[in-house]
Amino acid sequence: MDEHALNELDKKLTDRGAEGERVTRHPLYVEGTKGRVDWGSAETAASTSFLGRMTPIEFIFAGAIIFFIGALAVASLLFFSGSNTVSTKNVLLEVSGPTEIRAGDSVTLTVVVTNQNSVPMELADLLIEFPTGTRSETDVSVDLPRIRESLGTIQPGETINRTIKAVLFGRAQTIAATKVTVEYRVPSSNAVFYSESEYAATITQSPAQITVKSLTEVVSGQETEIEVTVASNASENLTGMLLVVDYPPGFTFSDADPKPVSGTAVFNLGDIETKGKRVVTIRGTFQGEDGDDRVLHFTAGTKKKDGELAIAAPLAAEDVDLTVRKPFVSADIAVNGAVVSEVVITRGVVTKAEVRWTNNLPIDVHDVEITLTLNGAILDRNKIRAERGFYRSTDTSILFTKDTDPRLATVGPGESGVSEFEFAALPPGTGTYKNPQIDVKASVRARRLTEDRVPEEVTSSASLVATIATDVALSANVSRTGLFTVSGPMPPKVDTRTDYIIVWTVTNSANAITNVVVTGVLPLYVTWADQKTGTIEYNPIGRTVTWNIGDMTAGETRTESFVVGVTPSLEHVRLTPAIIGSQRITAFDRFVLEQLERTAPEITTSTGFGPIQGTVVP
Repeated sequence: MDEHALNELDKKLTDRGAEGERVTRHPLYVEGTKGRVDWGSAETAASTSFLGRMTPIEFIFAGAIIFFIGALAVASLLFFSGSNTVSTKNVLLEVSGPTEIRAGDSVTLTVVVTNQNSVPMELADLLIEFPTGTRSETDVSVDLPRIRESLGTIQPGETINRTIKAVLFGRAQTIAATKVTVEYRVPSSNAVFYSESEYAATITQSPAQITVKSLTEVVSGQETEIEVTVASNASENLTGMLLVVDYPPGFTFSDADPKPVSGTAVFNLGDIETKGKRVVTIRGTFQGEDGDDRVLHFTAGTKKKDGELAIAAPLAAEDVDLTVRKPFVSADIAVNGAVVSEVVITRGVVTKAEVRWTNNLPIDVHDVEITLTLNGAILDRNKIRAERGFYRSTDTSILFTKDTDPRLATVGPGESGVSEFEFAALPPGTGTYKNPQIDVKASVRARRLTEDRVPEEVTSSASLVATIATDVALSANVSRTGLFTVSGPMPPKVDTRTDYIIVWTVTNSANAITNVVVTGVLPLYVTWADQKTGTIEYNPIGRTVTWNIGDMTAGETRTESFVVGVTPSLEHVRLTPAIIGSQRITAFDRFVLEQLERTAPEITTSTGFGPIQGTVVP
């Protein structure tokens, strides 16, 4: 309180006569005054007191809390009671069908969709996803991976029934699972809802059965035999049967009985009678590292109606797992220091190669023999040589034995060595060969003593295919007569132009080639006369003459001509200057799949005329 006011009050109370002022004192009780008797109950008073103290904002806040609690309670009740308006649980999707089927038989599935929601299911679609190998019921040659069918709008409480037919294939005692999905939308929403179900049936028997007889472990590089038997389980004849084999990487096909009808993997089994069978024997080699796993997949079925050598409906399938093991005595063929299975060589050029052998056993091997066989019509039998080996010309083979190389008498554990040889293809001009190649095969034999001292022969093999690149060649000639009229002195004279006709000839021997282009560069003192044949063009930038040939078949020859003018300078006196300097031909060999490049010597004023007519005079 203000101190001045207190002082003034004190002064009034103590100083009675000051300025004639008097302080009037009121009694505590006044007669005739009565207080209120009925004050109400205590609870009413307390309530009135509490609400009376609340502000309008506090009233609003309290009401909002009460509303939120009520809304949360109602939403929880609706959600946990399962009575919400839209739920995928309220869409019943039932799929029924046989629990056991025979592969190749037609299967009928019944699909029932019931909408138990309180709103319609709009734009409803039924999606059936079949297992691999399922075919159309109307045409078994047609693959049927899935079916999508529109159901339209399904009203609340409505039930839709659909019947689906298909032909299922698979191996016996396997489960064929079909996934069924219904997709739909609801009013006032862009979301897509779906319900799923699955149908599964056990395949009890297939119309055909495949049995494979083979080793579970094969030696890398050593030929192995696989026997495949296709038997009929059907009550009727299986007509037009095929066997298709999917070979794994690293497998090289050698032979088969019967022979394949397409490539190396399709075999014609014909008609198989009831309880009948057909046997196919396949021989080949596996290449791989020690412990590599390989899987062969066999499929048997009926042939397509249009005659195509492909399976229309698979009736049986079988997989075979094999493990590749390192050979006891390994052999590899290396060319130019690198182990390869294919190499491209040039005709007439000697190729140096070697056989690398290694004893992979923990014991000695004895009497190692290496036999190399070389085959190919283009093989030059006179160019075969062997170091520490014997060339047997009767069958174009090379023998490496302990008689020619003492190292092969006994080879210790882990010991290795190299046996060198060389070969070549016939030189150009000694014949025409289409897609020529030379096959080189190496087989290694040795003896080892097993733990019970019983002699046992171990073998290994390797192969090399030497593909011969085509002999594409460019020849250039000079003429003064022919298709064009030329002028100028002969021999050529300083500061005087002399015209020459250039004739380009390209020959291709063995393989089809493409993108064939010939180019030549004109010196500064040579001018383009703009006289030409065919597709020859001249570009003054770079002074390049270009002949775009395009494609050429094996054995084909092309020739085109053009005219240039040579104006010698004083520095050319008593010389034969070049008419065309750098000449080059490029092409792509379709057989060996390699880019080829050849060059031709420069053309001078003496080419075709001799030094007398070609030497420049003052």
